[in-house]
Amino acid sequence: MAASMLVHLLDFTGQFLDMTLLVLRVILAIVFASHGWYKSFGKQGFVESARRYAFHGIPFPLFFSYLVAISQLVAVPLLLLGLLTRWLALFLFVQMIVATWAKYRENGIFDGADLPMSTGAGCLLLLVLGPGAFALDAFI
Repeated sequence: MAASMLVHLLDFTGQFLDMTLLVLRVILAIVFASHGWYKSFGKQGFVESARRYAFHGIPFPLFFSYLVAISQLVAVPLLLLGLLTRWLALFLFVQMIVATWAKYRENGIFDGADLPMSTGAGCLLLLVLGPGAFALDAFI
């Protein structure tokens, strides 16, 4: 009985895995679009991002402010299309690890570490599972 229920649950999960991965890609694209836009053109901008990166001990802060902001904006269409997904997920996952460590190592999760941890977890899922069937990567 229990084994039958488990098999049914796994079959149900498998049916919706591709749609779930598509939804995950769309959600991550929205998050990275808003943060990449803010880091590039918002009140924060590249220079303010560089100042904050320097404060948190990140080397070459101006270089990394451009790299992070632009890569987050470039990530948006790639995530939506499901193109180069695993490489992109790896790159963004590393960004989220650095963001969590650099900014939140002193104050922990209660100072906003939940956002880079959550987006990093989403990137890790895409890295491990791939983009799903509703992606250009599925045709390459």
